[in-house]
This record gives sequence, C-alpha cells and structure tokens, in this order.
Amino acid sequence: MSKFDIIAFDADDTLWHCESLFQDTQSRLIEILDQYADHESVQARLHDTEEANIRLFGFGIKGFTLSMIETAIEISDKKISAEDIHEITMMGKAMLDSPLELFDGVDDVLDDLAGRYSLHLITKGDNMDQYNKIEKSDLAHHFQKIDVVLKKDVPTYRDLFAEHQTDPHRALMAGNSIPSDVLPILELGGWGVHIPYYVVASFEQHDDDPVHDRFHRVDRLAKLPDLLQYLEEN
Repeated sequence: MSKFDIIAFDADDTLWHCESLFQDTQSRLIEILDQYADHESVQARLHDTEEANIRLFGFGIKGFTLSMIETAIEISDKKISAEDIHEITMMGKAMLDSPLELFDGVDDVLDDLAGRYSLHLITKGDNMDQYNKIEKSDLAHHFQKIDVVLKKDVPTYRDLFAEHQTDPHRALMAGNSIPSDVLPILELGGWGVHIPYYVVASFEQHDDDPVHDRFHRVDRLAKLPDLLQYLEEN
C-alpha cells in the first residue's frame, strides 16, 4: 500500500517560472525611481509596502502593481510623473499578459505520477491571476483538485485536508518555498519536499532547513518520482 493518498504541488516557481518576472519588473521600477532614491531604499520601501498591503490585496500581480505605484509616489514625495505612473501600470499589465514558461519535463512528471497518485494543486495568490496561469499552463487535467488560497499556513492546509477527507500524515507537498510549502505540512504530520528555485521572493525566504525525517529536497522536479519511489520502499 502506498504511503501517500495525496501528492500536492505548489504552482509558481515549482511547475512554471514566476518570481523571475517579478524580479525583472522590480529592476525596471528601480531604474524609474533612480532619480529619487538609491536601489536599496527602493527595494526596502517596496518590500514594506507589499507586506503592509498583503492583507488587503493578497499575493499576486495586481497587488504587486498597486504596491509599486504606492512606492513610487512615496519615494518621490509625490513628484513622480503621470508618464512614469503609466509605465508602472503597463508593466503590471505586461506581467499579466506574459506567456507562461513551464519547467522542463513538467508534463512527463505529472503524467507519470497521475497514474499512481491523486495529484492536487495548491497555489497561493489572487484567484483570477492564478487561474489565468493555470489555464495558460494546460496542466489542469493532471490534477484531481485545484485550490487557490490566500495564504499557506497550518489552518489553511488543515481545512483543505479535511475538505478532501485526507489524513495529513498521508499527504506530501512539493514546492519551492519552505515557509509556505514545507513547514505547515510537517507541522500537520505530513511530508514536505523542497524544490529550490534560483530566486526567492522576500516573503518566502528561510534561513534554516527543517530538521525532520519527513523533510526532503530535490534539486529539480524531474527527480521527484525517484524520491517518491525511495520513500515508498523505505
């Protein structure tokens, strides 16, 4: 009998590239605001603004765009031009319209695992934004359940597992964020697999690895099936 009833996946930066788009856009914002403040000050102000706005806007491109505009107005002491505000707005629209780039081998991995497990997609962010990306990805058919949530914490995962009538001890979550994809699952008694991405959002950074026998790491998604086979056999 399998150890797992559910294999759950994060979406952004686990199945497809995402944070690199935010980083590129942020770099352009820094260029626009260069006349008002140094790079570090702009980055710090944007981070603080995003953090304060999360409870209102949640995670996603629309909230990020509004936070960029607010940052630009505050950093410039309201001197930012309408032309620059317009460019920042268009940057946000370009992010929403940008093509989606899947990681190599994603379809093959999901196709392989879907034959053996119930696959779930659990992603955090703005509903419209996330479902837009899911549609672009053409991956929805691999998943028995797709959940878009406002936050990924212990109560959220507990509620999801209860809704899907799944024992958390028999669930494995794979994703690029230790705080969002690994730590809550471990606390609930499940399994967490970290698949690092080369750039990490400031809100998802975590210094220390969990010390736990149900915590594992693979350096790319293509290695997840081999890890699952190892876990099943040991």
